[in-house]
Amino acid sequence: MVKKLYFFCIIKPYRQDFITNPNIEENKIMSDHFNYLKGLLKQKKLYLAGPTLIPEDPTGIIILEAETEEEATKLLNEDPSIKSGMQKIVEFRPIRLSLTRNS
Repeated sequence: MVKKLYFFCIIKPYRQDFITNPNIEENKIMSDHFNYLKGLLKQKKLYLAGPTLIPEDPTGIIILEAETEEEATKLLNEDPSIKSGMQKIVEFRPIRLSLTRNS
């Protein structure tokens, strides 16, 4: 049996007013980003994802489940918002899920 590894990631848009003033292209990329994450959820590669609720400091939080750090890095780099350069990874680290609701 393969051991589950989890990875915590914080992403941020390059443009600070992105949340309050997105352009058409950014809306399209964020739709693609959301659909990509939904796909990872179906594949059981995404544990959770969502934005923080501070408009003046837009930040996304992602926790991935992967077999290796390389796999998790690849999954992040394939995200349309990262690939397009609209968002960047500002923190990425392996974590241990010590307590979860279902544990």
